[in-house]
Amino acid sequence: MADNLKTVGVSVTSRALAILGAFDAVHSGLSLSELSRRTGLPLATAHRLIRELQSWGALSRGLDGRYRIGLRIWELGALTPSRTGLREAALPSLLSLLEASREEVRLVVADGGDAVCVEHLGARDDRRGTDLRGLRRPLHESACGLALLAHRGAGGTAVQRCLPLYRKYGCVVRPGEPRAGRKTVAMPVVGDDLTAVAAVGLTLPDEAALGHGRELLIAATAGIQRALSRRRAVAA
Repeated sequence: MADNLKTVGVSVTSRALAILGAFDAVHSGLSLSELSRRTGLPLATAHRLIRELQSWGALSRGLDGRYRIGLRIWELGALTPSRTGLREAALPSLLSLLEASREEVRLVVADGGDAVCVEHLGARDDRRGTDLRGLRRPLHESACGLALLAHRGAGGTAVQRCLPLYRKYGCVVRPGEPRAGRKTVAMPVVGDDLTAVAAVGLTLPDEAALGHGRELLIAATAGIQRALSRRRAVAA
């Protein structure tokens, strides 16, 4: 009986996680039928698990009948080390970068093969921007992810293409990000052991702003590295 319960428990957990994993930046609101289709779960099973997740606060249902990630998940996500120690250490430098550039700023960490945005600050005069926090993309698909990969010396065609500029300027430049007509320049944040713990991205309007943007990024990443070193020294 105990073994059966354990097996059932694992199965239920996996199915519930599959429902949560069905949401992403493109599919932030899903109907019951869409959740059933994306997870491969029968409608009745999906509905039962969704109701349980909703009652716990992991999911919420809007007036349009679609389900979205609930506040309880965001509260838990805010407790991760990348959103606590790293974010707190980085925030003063990120705010200074925002003030000096008046452009979009983001802090990204690597999670397996993905780049995850843990902080995003929008420009004051840019009403078109959206909150990128929580956005997950493959490392090779974003400037910050490429900066992390290039620092590691990882291979891949996308990384090889960005290496010449990275070696010349110490940063990655990616056109068309976050939208057409813009560029994102990114630089890694290096820890005391010379490993990249994060990357900072800055949106630029054009190529002419690259030199100034690079200088601002150097100052920001250096400030974050000093803050992280102080935190480690205090902890030690």
